Amino acid sequence: MKTRTSRIFAILMAVAMVLMMTGCSEATRIFLKNGWDYEVDGVQYEPGFNDTYESVAPAVNSSAADRSAYGSYTGPAASGSTVTAGGAATAGAKAGAAKAGSNAAAPAANKTSYTAAEALELYKSAANKVKTTAKSATRTSETIRTISGSIPSLYSSFGFKEGTKTEKVVAKGASELKDKFPVEKKSYTCNLSASDIKSATVQSNGSSKVVTIVVKDDNPGTYSNSSKCVSTISIPIGTWTCKGVTLRGTIDANGRLTSLYYKMPTYVTQGSDAFAFSLEQNWSVAY
Repeated sequence: MKTRTSRIFAILMAVAMVLMMTGCSEATRIFLKNGWDYEVDGVQYEPGFNDTYESVAPAVNSSAADRSAYGSYTGPAASGSTVTAGGAATAGAKAGAAKAGSNAAAPAANKTSYTAAEALELYKSAANKVKTTAKSATRTSETIRTISGSIPSLYSSFGFKEGTKTEKVVAKGASELKDKFPVEKKSYTCNLSASDIKSATVQSNGSSKVVTIVVKDDNPGTYSNSSKCVSTISIPIGTWTCKGVTLRGTIDANGRLTSLYYKMPTYVTQGSDAFAFSLEQNWSVAY
């Protein structure tokens, strides 16, 4: 009796399976015959699918929550970048975004080698934030050194005397920073372009970077280049020209200008008289 019952049960199971296969969809029959073709809802996956998936479609079209359900994404994504779970783009995607948003993006903070143009952009990016983001800036010293000839007494009435002034000049808040921090009365601190400079270099100093820039000589009788990065002198006596203005700025790990030294060699002619001096200033910036 037991053997007969087992045979009847086996026959019924076989009939049930036949009926099930008869009612299956075409896709199900193909799956049962050939196995999984690694495609779901139009998305093609690679053999060996487990905790990662390699398909552009989920990275581009799915939400971060959808992607995170599959673990880390290791396949290619749009613009040749790699996208991790949660949708954070690296490499190509970030570079593409920077290119789309700016024609002169500041160099990456972890760079170790800079062209002159990149060094200039690093300085400009930091220096031009001072007047809008700094709490204060302090001129800690100002020095006038004679280069050639002697400074006529006429100019002493304008404060041009050889020596060092140690009286501090403090600029607090956006309004004072604009008026007192170089370049005075301008919204920027540096408006130089690569064609305005002789050289620009970057040196690491612990977590900070020191950028040194040498500016091209002004056109005779003008401040054609120097006026873009230092506070030039406006005295209506003689012809004034700057040659070899030098900037040295320290930039911290957060991309902020924390100190600035500049030297402004100035050449003056008045009739047959000529003399030259260098004006130097040191600034510290607080955030």
